[in-house]
Amino acid sequence: MYNKMSFGENLINLRRQKGWSQDDLANNLNISRQAISKWETDISKPDVDNLERISKIFSVTIDNLLDNDLPNDKAVALDVKKKEKKEKTITIVKLMIIAVIILYAISVIYKFASLLVIVNGVQKYANLNNYHYVITTYDENGLVEKEECWFKDGVSKTVTDTINGKTIIFVDYTKNEGFMSSSSQGEKIDLDINQYESAHRNYKEGGQLVDTLPKLLKEKSYLTSLFNAIDINTKVNMYEDGITIHNEEIYVVLNKEDLFPTMVYSTGNSRLTAYALEVNSINNIEI
Repeated sequence: MYNKMSFGENLINLRRQKGWSQDDLANNLNISRQAISKWETDISKPDVDNLERISKIFSVTIDNLLDNDLPNDKAVALDVKKKEKKEKTITIVKLMIIAVIILYAISVIYKFASLLVIVNGVQKYANLNNYHYVITTYDENGLVEKEECWFKDGVSKTVTDTINGKTIIFVDYTKNEGFMSSSSQGEKIDLDINQYESAHRNYKEGGQLVDTLPKLLKEKSYLTSLFNAIDINTKVNMYEDGITIHNEEIYVVLNKEDLFPTMVYSTGNSRLTAYALEVNSINNIEI
């Protein structure tokens, strides 16, 4: 018949199996030999921390070390189990936190990588030499503004329709001349080209088109930096027929093939803007 041994007897057997003296075990546990002697004679019992260290040294469970018939040992075992459960819970929580951080990092990297691809892709519109675009803006009352522009080889014509009338701006950058006419004034006014160019940056290279694009889509050289232009709340979603970019202020829909915006919604003033573009479609520009 199997006779259950006390903790002291178990400890003696395990120590002898390793060929250790009481001094050897005491040195491994960093305690006195007298403490080992008291444990082996069952005069006293080790605390929870020493029990864990002993179980690791001899590769046995704490339950196997203890004489479970003794109430005091049961209490020690219960304390050990509680501590092990607590440590397991802490480990699980740490792993969950690490997983959340990893997922968040992946989402942020994906977002900025996607935005970088989009911003770089839109740059093909920065210096087009031949294009025609139409931008139409509506609010809850109807049409707010329609801007239509033709640009070919340094010559541009922009027609803007609003509720206040129509304005035409014609500029020939190759001849350094231009004029503006307004339905409210009813006459042409020659432009100061130097002043016009200083106010409109790189329009003569075709930059008027990219200048009208939403801020999220502009080249980072137009902004302080890409990451300053795109805040952490900006979201990017990819669909089969398009891409959306939005934050608290603006919602942009892009054509997936050419990364050109088709619709922009401004949440601040509830305005909806539609974009349309034709490239290399102009033979000449009529004044």
